[in-house]
Amino acid sequence: MTRTLTARDLFHTLQQRLDLHWVAGRDHDEDCVLSDRDMSTRPALAGYLNLIHPNRVQILGAEELDFLSALPPAERAQTLDLMFDEALIAVVIGGQLEPPQDLVAAADRAHKPLLRSRKSSYELVNYFQHHISRALARRCTLHGVFMEVFTLGVLITGSAGSGKSELALELLNRGHRLIADDAPEFTQITPDVLDGACPEALQDCLEVRGLGVLNIRQMFGDAAIKTSKFLRLIVHLDVPEDGRVLSQPDRLRGHTETEEVLDLVIPKITLPVLAGRNMAVITEAAVRDFMLRMKGYDAATQCIERHSRLLHGQQSDWEGRE
Repeated sequence: MTRTLTARDLFHTLQQRLDLHWVAGRDHDEDCVLSDRDMSTRPALAGYLNLIHPNRVQILGAEELDFLSALPPAERAQTLDLMFDEALIAVVIGGQLEPPQDLVAAADRAHKPLLRSRKSSYELVNYFQHHISRALARRCTLHGVFMEVFTLGVLITGSAGSGKSELALELLNRGHRLIADDAPEFTQITPDVLDGACPEALQDCLEVRGLGVLNIRQMFGDAAIKTSKFLRLIVHLDVPEDGRVLSQPDRLRGHTETEEVLDLVIPKITLPVLAGRNMAVITEAAVRDFMLRMKGYDAATQCIERHSRLLHGQQSDWEGRE
């Protein structure tokens, strides 16, 4: 589904933070629309005044206003017409500067919003770029329980009835935090980072078979809930069904692989679910081991190297006896 952002949306979202004031062009604020398609076609959606590759949100500071005021009247009028083209979403003046009257008239004539802020033009560029990129970023919803385990964002996946919610409940009892149950939403906030959060309708809730919906915030307190977290690891619960034999993992390194989410490769660990296994302890161990690997330590590699040294030393002793 295409996501859109209008000039009115931008104004109401950033008004208090940036102390925005609407100067002109308010009568057609819903006609100025940004969509997620613009993210792939325009590298900069907000920036300083650019008439060659116009930004959808043009930011004007003292230098830009001085440039406009220095133009001859005819060229200045032509420049203002170029600025307020059909693709423009809004013009924002920073530094609490007074907009020239012909700029106000051009905005009203083109039915394009002209805004004013006390923030510097540098701050405005950063705020608008960040907000637009977050609002229109690629996103998806995955099935599972998203938790913070040892400060790491971990998505617990598995088929229906595999014990995801029960595992999450045990992890909560062990001091970890819930982000979202059932349908966490992930947003690609940078080229290599996915930020996961909970939809408003599911906030604070965890559904456990036999118990129904539990309010985790009320049961465990505010500290048991985390608003959002970067996705770093997927833990998949594998339950044998219909006589299926679980695949034999590498006995040294376990069953590690990767999964693509929004074209980003996320490490994935598959844990067999069998009677008698303490899945919470195993999940904690998997997360701890993954964190060590992120720091460059691999227990399997160290074990192999140790055995190789021991075997080499034994061979040297035998050769010496002969």
